[in-house]
Amino acid sequence: MKILIGSNVQWWNAEAAYAAKIAQLLKREGHTVFVLTRPDSLNSQQLSKLGLSLVEHINLNSNNPVQLYLSYQKLKKFLLEQQIDLINPHRSEGYPLFVLAAHALRSLRPEKPIPIVRTRGTTRPMRNHWLNRKMHMDWTDFHITAGKIVAERLQRVIPNISEKVKTIYYPIDCPELPFQTGTDFRKNFEIPVKARLLAVVGRIRPVKGQRILLQSLSLLLPEFPDLVVLLPFRDTSENEPEMILLREDIVRMNLKAHIRMIPEREDILELMEFADLGVVSSVESEVICRVAVEFFSVATPVVAFPTGCLPEIIRHEQNGMLAKNHSPEALAVEIKHLLSNPELLGRLSHEARKDAEDRFNPQIMLDQTLKVFEHAFETSKLKSGNNS
Repeated sequence: MKILIGSNVQWWNAEAAYAAKIAQLLKREGHTVFVLTRPDSLNSQQLSKLGLSLVEHINLNSNNPVQLYLSYQKLKKFLLEQQIDLINPHRSEGYPLFVLAAHALRSLRPEKPIPIVRTRGTTRPMRNHWLNRKMHMDWTDFHITAGKIVAERLQRVIPNISEKVKTIYYPIDCPELPFQTGTDFRKNFEIPVKARLLAVVGRIRPVKGQRILLQSLSLLLPEFPDLVVLLPFRDTSENEPEMILLREDIVRMNLKAHIRMIPEREDILELMEFADLGVVSSVESEVICRVAVEFFSVATPVVAFPTGCLPEIIRHEQNGMLAKNHSPEALAVEIKHLLSNPELLGRLSHEARKDAEDRFNPQIMLDQTLKVFEHAFETSKLKSGNNS
């Protein structure tokens, strides 16, 4: 099968990683996969490192009508020349061009229609107008969502779409544990021997809630005076406003001895295993929750706010803990509960790893996606037959 995946994302975020992961799995299964992406982007750099075939000459992110028309013509030409069997867009930007190109070719070549399977990894509200509903319901053969919350929001706009939607979670490859790198993180980061460790991983952004976590840390220090927070971060420069505010808060709240700011490095998974607990303090987004599953893969349970798909990923008191609300106090309560109960922490650690191996196994993503593709082919052929 020849598959075109649309991942025209500028950044290397969870949405881009989801598209890259299914592209890798499909390629490994023996399918020919092209990924349409933005040239000179962080996403294209990562996709190249993964050895995927990129399509960078078709600009789907322009607002210029002339440019969009030219891109539409290039897209149709590419679909015909490469004999693409199925299109899998992962972004709203450019999605109409995929739909229109496939629809146009379906009319010209009814014997070989190209199914469209739209993967949605964002909770951004869908525009509720007749053309959008038409594209999603009538001209798209199936929808994959990264979480049930995404499917629910899609169904609010198009109530009768539920039979064409399948939720498939982001998977993870589990490394062999324990890591044998021999890195002494306590020495490297000057961490006291008896210190308990929390880790929060990702970009420094307001939606990620790192400054809220600092407030939780202040609440925890009277009972856990040796508590240390590891803050590995990426895609964040020192002059970004949220980074400046975070560092100011650390000084103002007298937390410098308890925070380790760690720029992007290759052994992030080892750091995640090193921590007693992973924390996902995000107050918005978190539709794919890649970092939570990565913590699970190294047997580190997660404490998180009930944001996005996190209540689907985290099973309370089984592989982690969910705060009751988005307050520093609620987050501190769940962290304290685990740090005070070594037996519970050990059980959750075991279950987190087991979930990574079972619920989030990459083979599950591949099998479920191929079933969706097969269904889309059947639907597409049926439509084409009815229209001929």
